Parts: sequence; C-alpha cells; structure tokens
Amino acid sequence: MHSKIIINLSFLFLLLLATACNKSIKTNNLTTPALKLPSVLQTALNAHGGLQAWNNVNTIEYTIQKKEQPEKQIIDLKSRKVRIENKEYTLGYDGQEVWISPNKAAFGKGSPRFYHNLIFYFFAAPFVLADPGIVYEKLPNKTIKGQTYEVLKISYQSGVGDAPDDYYIAHFNTKTHLMDWLLYTVTYYSSEKSEKFSALHYEWQEINGLFVPSKMTGYKYADGEIGEMRYERPFLAVQLKKEKMKDAIFAMPQGAEIDKR
Repeated sequence: MHSKIIINLSFLFLLLLATACNKSIKTNNLTTPALKLPSVLQTALNAHGGLQAWNNVNTIEYTIQKKEQPEKQIIDLKSRKVRIENKEYTLGYDGQEVWISPNKAAFGKGSPRFYHNLIFYFFAAPFVLADPGIVYEKLPNKTIKGQTYEVLKISYQSGVGDAPDDYYIAHFNTKTHLMDWLLYTVTYYSSEKSEKFSALHYEWQEINGLFVPSKMTGYKYADGEIGEMRYERPFLAVQLKKEKMKDAIFAMPQGAEIDKR
C-alpha cells in the first residue's frame, strides 16, 4: 500500500507531502477492507460515498500542478500500478518495479520510489485508511479553527510497505463526517519513528457519488496547533472510472531507470 496525504515541488513538495510512502508495493488484495473498521471511520466512509462504491472504481486519473506545469497521474486502484507524466519525466510502477524515464536525473532531488504513490495516497484518503494491515486508535475529540473533530490515529503492522512506522491522524468533521484534516509523519528516509507531524487540509468535490479532494492545502504543525500555510495543490480533471487501463500503460519503457529503496 505504502503504503504507508516539500521542497519546491520536487523536493520541498515531496517532504511536505511525505507520508504515503509506498504502501502499495508490498500489500496484496488491497480492495479487501479490515474486518473491523472503527465506527468513526465507517461513518466517514459512508459520508464520502461508501467503500463499496469506491471499490467499484478501477481507474483514477487527475491532474495536479507541479513546478508551474501540469502533471497527470493514472492509478489502477486494484493493483496500485501508477503512471505519472509531465514534460520532464515519466514515472511508473508496473507491479514489480518503480521506473523513471528517461532517468533518475530528470526527476531531480528525492526518490521516485517514494514519490510514485505519494499524492495518490493522500488523494485516496479516507478510503485507503481501510486497507489491510492497519492499526487504529481512537483519540479524544479536537477543536480546530472552531470546528470539533473526531480523531483517529492510523499506524501500520510490521512489514506493511516501505515505511511501516508512518503515522496518520485523521480528523473527521462531527457535522459532515468528512475528513477535513490529516496529520502525517515522515519516516521513509530515516526509517525511524517520528512524532513530528505536518498537516493537510482538504476541500472536497463529488465525482460519481464519491467525495474526493478538489484541493489539498499543506500547513506546518507544532505543539498541537496548525501553523502557517505551506502550499496549495488543486486536483483538476478528476476521473473515477470503472474501466481498467491496459497493463501496457504502466509497463517500463526501454531505457528507463529502475529506482530501488
């Protein structure tokens, strides 16, 4: 899955959004939810359109802005295969390897393997928070900017993905039950547990009956408080399709470079 939602949109953006962490690579049967989901998560999933409706989706497409240019991402929701396209490089995960074309130098600083499903994981929350291998802990309600939230901490069983020590803390609006805030830690590069969180705020749009992000806004987070805004990332041209993409679209092209952890 990791799969366990910034440095100038190459490295700065990677670091600030740094927690999806390749939870897709090592986890199988990702469409099977945990047997016992916490009631707060189940309520949120229903508010977002329902886990069954989400599982009926096979292909996700969207466009984000990166380095002042559009970047298109295509994800096979069942296999978590990925293709990312912009004018500087094409990056993919074919089910076995993370590859980048023409080479890693085109990607710049950071890790293509880390980045390949990073944005998808934040986009797909809270649905991916029902993936297998997750450990839940209900935390006390919290008030942010005058709104009360039910709070759920998400961690991962040992060996799940490239960064099993990741933490997420989801905040669900007590009125709408949508996930308005997500706190996350970064462990991919250090491989050590961390209590240093960053924050994402979500705005939602309805696509085919499912509430998915229209925009994510990143904030600093310290001492239990939301800090200054760091960036905004809109999601444009979002498509949730029942049709599956052909595997060839995710296949590694000739001359591409494989990125291993």
